[in-house]
Amino acid sequence: MGIQEDLKDAIEAGREDVVRVLAEHRVLPVTVEYESSDLLGGSKTPDFEFQRQYESETGHVADRQTRRLVVDTLGMTSEEECEDVQSEIRNHDDWGAKA
Repeated sequence: MGIQEDLKDAIEAGREDVVRVLAEHRVLPVTVEYESSDLLGGSKTPDFEFQRQYESETGHVADRQTRRLVVDTLGMTSEEECEDVQSEIRNHDDWGAKA
């Protein structure tokens, strides 16, 4: 089973399973800022991507909908929260189990 399928199953089980799957595959969230316009002239809102830590290729880990569900399940809304989740994933007992 690929990481996208593992993530879909983990989302249904909850946050701890999502962290476990990301750790197994050595995948970390990274913050990507993008501009979004509003009536006040625009603001920067963080968005998140997921990067494999063992490959040089930069392809997507999962489709956009799955990535959004993973971000929501992890509760990430800021760069600081993303850094906390990165640390949690790196320190997980299953780090690299499937990489």
